[in-house]
Amino acid sequence: MTAAASSYAALPADLRTDRSTIVSLWVSNLGHPERRQDKFDWFYLRNPAGTPHVLLAHSPAEQGVPIGVIGLGTRHMRLAGQPIHAGLLADFGVVAEHRTLYPAMLLQTSLRDQFLPQLGLIFGFPNSKSEPVVKRLGYAVAGPMVRYVRVLRSANYLPARLPHVVRHTLGRTADWWRHTLRRTQYAHDFSGVFAQWMDQPDVRFDALWRAQGGQALLIGVRDCRYLAWRFEQKPWKKFRFLTMNSRTNGLIAYAATEVIGPVMHIRDLLCHPGHPDSLGLLLDTLFRDAHSDGRTSVSFELLGPAPMQQSLLRLGMVARGQRNVMFTAAGPNADAIRLTPWYITSADEDY
Repeated sequence: MTAAASSYAALPADLRTDRSTIVSLWVSNLGHPERRQDKFDWFYLRNPAGTPHVLLAHSPAEQGVPIGVIGLGTRHMRLAGQPIHAGLLADFGVVAEHRTLYPAMLLQTSLRDQFLPQLGLIFGFPNSKSEPVVKRLGYAVAGPMVRYVRVLRSANYLPARLPHVVRHTLGRTADWWRHTLRRTQYAHDFSGVFAQWMDQPDVRFDALWRAQGGQALLIGVRDCRYLAWRFEQKPWKKFRFLTMNSRTNGLIAYAATEVIGPVMHIRDLLCHPGHPDSLGLLLDTLFRDAHSDGRTSVSFELLGPAPMQQSLLRLGMVARGQRNVMFTAAGPNADAIRLTPWYITSADEDY
């Protein structure tokens, strides 16, 4: 049995004194106990955008034990070139015996009412169970975050009932024809550019970020400081950057990558708007290197403008599923936020 709705209260947490309570709620509700302490230090204590906020749901009321938690990080963004601050929903969970609609709604409502007026935008990546809750609170779908996949070794995706030799022969033949056909149709000129793998970003990434200028996008800041925190300084993950460099114009594109088993995941990607071929140059190189490294496929999740989606398909990637990015907006920028194309990758998530 759960307590009556009136006996619940959502109160601000103190990150110093409530640390053990917050981490305990994460462990019991969100899993991955081995990395929860690291997540607290990385996201809540070392976040370059500022200290996130945490609310705890108590039952019974203010003096009761914490039974739920929700976090809100700050994300520095650009709306058509103008700086704005947004809130990023994070680490939402309620203990099993209180997992009814009211405690979840209380946490979400309290967080929205307290922080939306000062931020103007809150967004997040709710799972299928949480999405109905945030929709009831007035959140809308910003768009689908589509997972694009480029198969590098077709044999791994052919029916297992085929003999091993047949599968690998057919797979190699399909890979060769697909690669040759795409190269014939969409050849790229690599003269004057070179690729480089890096473990951490440098000052060239700041120049690439500044080059984004006043593009008609809603996009999170991707300067060197943010990328170093998001990727290099994340303690339980290992990332590498593939960079594409012009001998005369510096860094023109990068992809932040993570390898999990046979798949290379692109966690973030940014191209110079003045170099329209940079995406093709970058992905051609990445596909080649991933194949040479024994990977079976490359995956990339993106909510982005239509021209970039079309470019990914033209470069041989295929849409394989999607999930919604949800948001609520208020204030003078609300209409522009709704109408402007979003650019969101895994780099904008809290995990």
